[in-house]
Amino acid sequence: FSTIDQFTSLSRNKLEGMEDLIKQFHIIVKEFRQKRHDLLDYHKNTFDRDYVEFNVKISDLEGALQHFINQSFENITSIENSLNLLHKFQSILQRESLKSDTGG
Repeated sequence: FSTIDQFTSLSRNKLEGMEDLIKQFHIIVKEFRQKRHDLLDYHKNTFDRDYVEFNVKISDLEGALQHFINQSFENITSIENSLNLLHKFQSILQRESLKSDTGG
């Protein structure tokens, strides 16, 4: 659930340039939700496979998000603006994998 919370938080904050990442996240979640799993049928491992696939896609998306964050800092010319951007990202990033990369 922290994954959904993280990207929901990002979409609420309307950071410029994040639209494609947010859209891609919604597509990944929609595809996963559309798969109907019978969680009580332990003979089928389709949920396990689909969940692993979901996590791989989310991991790739987090990599793209980290790249976006890094690129955002490369375009800043002042320390003050850099600190403001860092504060903005730290306040909305919840996932440990992303927090550690921004020093949060």
